[in-house]
Amino acid sequence: MVDCLVSATIQVLLDKAISLATDRMGLVFGFKKDMESLRESAAMIALVLADADDKQRHSRAVQHWLKRLEQVAFDADNVLDELNYEILRRKVERRNQIFKGNKVCFFFSFSDADIAFRWRMGSKVRDVVVKLKNINQEANEFGLINRFQMAAAFPVTPTTGVTVSRKTDSLVGQNVVGRDNDESRIVKMLLSSSKDVVSVIPIVGMGGLGKTTLAKLAYNNQTINGQFTKKIWVCVSEKFEVIELFKLILESLTRRKTELDNRDTIVQEIRKELEGHKYLLVLDDVWNENPELWENFFRSLVGLSTTNGSRCLVTTRYRKVASIVTSNHPYLLGKLSDDDCWNILIEKATAGEEVPEELNSMRKEIVKRCCGLPLASNVIGGLLRIKMKEEWLSILEDWLLNKSGDTNSIEQILKLSFDHLPSPSIKKCFAYYSTFAKDAEIDRDLLIELWMAEGFLQTDLKTETNMEEIGENYLTILLESSLLEEIRYSREVYYTMHDLVHDLAISVSKSDSINLESGVNSSTYEPLKLLENRSMSVRAMSLQSSISGDLLRKFKSLHILKLSGAGIRELPTAIGKLIHLRFIDLSNFVIQTLPESLCKLYNLQTLRMLHCYNLKALPKGMSNLISLRHLHYYSYDANFQMPLEMGRLTCLQTLEFFNVGLHKGYQMEELGCLNDLKGKLEIRNLELVKDKEGAEKANLIGKPHLLAFEFLWSSTNREIDNCDEDVLEGLQPHPNLQNLCITNFMGDKFPHWFTRLHKLVSLKLSSSRRCRELPTALGQLPSLQYLEFVKLENIRSIGLSFYEMGDICSSSNSSKVSRKLFPALETLRLADMRNLVEWIGPEDNVFPKLEKLIIQNCSQLTSAPSYFPRLKELEIWKNDNVSVVKSILSKATRTLWKLTITGMAGLTCVSDIVAAPSENNYGTLPNLKHLSLSNCPNLTSTRGCGTCLETLDLFGCDSLKELPEDMCGLQYLTIRRCSKIVINPKEMQNLTNLQWLIISGCDGLTYVPGDMLNSCTLFGVWKCTIVLISSPFHLICNKRLLSRILS
Repeated sequence: MVDCLVSATIQVLLDKAISLATDRMGLVFGFKKDMESLRESAAMIALVLADADDKQRHSRAVQHWLKRLEQVAFDADNVLDELNYEILRRKVERRNQIFKGNKVCFFFSFSDADIAFRWRMGSKVRDVVVKLKNINQEANEFGLINRFQMAAAFPVTPTTGVTVSRKTDSLVGQNVVGRDNDESRIVKMLLSSSKDVVSVIPIVGMGGLGKTTLAKLAYNNQTINGQFTKKIWVCVSEKFEVIELFKLILESLTRRKTELDNRDTIVQEIRKELEGHKYLLVLDDVWNENPELWENFFRSLVGLSTTNGSRCLVTTRYRKVASIVTSNHPYLLGKLSDDDCWNILIEKATAGEEVPEELNSMRKEIVKRCCGLPLASNVIGGLLRIKMKEEWLSILEDWLLNKSGDTNSIEQILKLSFDHLPSPSIKKCFAYYSTFAKDAEIDRDLLIELWMAEGFLQTDLKTETNMEEIGENYLTILLESSLLEEIRYSREVYYTMHDLVHDLAISVSKSDSINLESGVNSSTYEPLKLLENRSMSVRAMSLQSSISGDLLRKFKSLHILKLSGAGIRELPTAIGKLIHLRFIDLSNFVIQTLPESLCKLYNLQTLRMLHCYNLKALPKGMSNLISLRHLHYYSYDANFQMPLEMGRLTCLQTLEFFNVGLHKGYQMEELGCLNDLKGKLEIRNLELVKDKEGAEKANLIGKPHLLAFEFLWSSTNREIDNCDEDVLEGLQPHPNLQNLCITNFMGDKFPHWFTRLHKLVSLKLSSSRRCRELPTALGQLPSLQYLEFVKLENIRSIGLSFYEMGDICSSSNSSKVSRKLFPALETLRLADMRNLVEWIGPEDNVFPKLEKLIIQNCSQLTSAPSYFPRLKELEIWKNDNVSVVKSILSKATRTLWKLTITGMAGLTCVSDIVAAPSENNYGTLPNLKHLSLSNCPNLTSTRGCGTCLETLDLFGCDSLKELPEDMCGLQYLTIRRCSKIVINPKEMQNLTNLQWLIISGCDGLTYVPGDMLNSCTLFGVWKCTIVLISSPFHLICNKRLLSRILS
């Protein structure tokens, strides 16, 4: 059988062997000549690998030769890694002796144990050398041609034949081509009337046709939002149980993981979420053809709600599935036109650049082979994207001429894209994805850390590119090849694969013997006891149950160990014997302590311990983990003691928090040497830092990859500032900083280095009770988007220095500015500033992008700026000064679409906060769509809120007697504790779009016009007496439901 991945596996192992088998290693252990021979033999064999890969298709002898070579390369990797471990061990030992103050005369000892080690390892090295020489001799006998030039590990440059060009991230937010009509038809079907509780609409089509994409288009179409008040998206696995499907539905509804295992409990929770709602449920990628299973599922689903008109959209490849889930005709998704396929391919390949004429001349043949499949067009376009244009013609000609082999066009296209990946390491990274379940969404950092642990990422010494950067470049190539898909949730990035691409990853991995032996999952493979006979070749293991130390120590070649969620209360001390380990995942452990033997894993690169809240301490010898790069562990406890001398972990890149301690070895200087730290770092207990010099020892300004800081002083009452100003001055970060949060700072003012943070995106200052003035010139920061001031209780005024230093503060005409201030700011929040009285600002050229302004619990504030030209959302909490809101809205009446006012006793009418009609002002809020008024006891009228309202929420407005006029677009109306309000039947006749009406605690409201309820999907009454003029049959008046809604 032809092995698609064997040469890539060998190449990766040989590259690593060549990099490890250095003269230094030979000198250290006394077999320099053997190392030279090993390196030369490995290099010679690598040169003929490409020819061997071609010839194995026709020669069984070459196939066997490659398999033998693979095993020898695996042996060489283990031997050299063991030698490298010994070098690291001695380095740690020497460093510890120096730390203790002992005099060290020689780096390496000559004990009996050392001599025995050299003899044993020398024998292993010579054995590998002999095997490599024999294999090299056989290569000559097979006539393998020396034509393969080894590629550098990465990053790839034009000299090595690969260009990563036009990095446009096209998979995110790309336009969907050729599916407008299909989308319109599906949306029309979803919006059509139905007397059924749930109607099922199947979308049927072959793989790669875009069924999921079409479902997403319909799911996110704005026109259906008014029809369905709940939307649920579930990706269905090939094999599933009904209870698991209901768990996924509940998690989609609640947006949180559920630990429930009882089906009835899960179903009842879903009922609470869906009762009274029309919902859209998407079941994506359905394969199961078991009628009993689907009958069981839909029987329960129909009973979850009494409201008619919900829809279930199902995507599947099989008509049989469609016929099982519904008797309705399925929507048969057709292929794309040739023009659409061509447009997708060209956009992917060129990103808008000119199309070479040679490519245009082949258009007809290319689109014919794409078979109307958007996935095929994307993959071919992605293949061309990562290649030089000079190579396009030959690649396409070879593909078009190759009509032999796999007759399935899409599989052939995917295989072509895989074959043309630019390096063996990238092929291994792609194939590694087969170890994950279909549709799995894998965190970017986790994926790179696993690739690194497997040895697929080797540092490029010439360009000084580290392994993580190489992994990111590999991800870029796989994305641009359309072999991976990127998914973004807020700031988090995940990767997934189309199921057909996942099938390809599995197919190329099945023939890879090392990979077959390297992945063991105790939940799906035979019991661990049965694996003992091949334990030496297992390189990755994921356990769902505990394992004894005696058994664990037998898996000596392990590089990856996952015990996440295994319920293990004690980690065996034998873990310290697994010297090849690079990656350990102990997440969701209930463990309280870790064995000190863990600190003997000198090759360990990644230690993951997410949600290990019971852990009391990290091992004392953590600083011995000389290769540790990523420590994923977070404790909320500010008293959690950090390991001694963390500064010795000089490779560390990920550290989530650092608790400053009192004694040497736990203080700020431990951060000083960790210049590779990246991402976010939280530093606590800063009250223990005595002065600016102590803070500067952390050398934060020398850490360009740390993009987010949180500085925390103790929240305990401190009457003196303890030099907080000097300490914060010494904590100056690198100008690359993007996010900064400062809490419990007790200085009088903030440092001037704020103005140098030109890349700062988010700034939050909280609980700085003594601070008298805000940081100056924040308005000059070009990238600042989010700004929060919370509990700055000593601030009385926000003046012009807040915006800009220099001219604006000294100019006689200080209200005018020549350049835009806060040019990127989108959200501004002022909260719990109880002594803030005055907020002044320029009359123009400020806040050009500010869309959301929140003022909470600033009860003394009497003035505010009047220039917010783009303001869309305004929230005011607990401030009685109507003039503040009026000033803010004076130039924002046309842009405002959401207004929330809570606790404003001075408000009597909405029109009070709107300036009189003028050239720039209608005297109303013409585009206001969402209005919430709470605890405004003197409010008597809502006139002035415009005619575009979609949502109106009234609470605790005891003087309010009437609703706004002309609310024809209103969809959601909630009235609670408004004791004097009445509803005029004539004025309410135009509420034809009302979907949700909730009334609670309105003693004066005695009737509701029945016409208001004709379009309602939810009507609820609580603590009031209502007489209906007419009673629609779909009326809901359920006390239990309403108590849940209103609580």
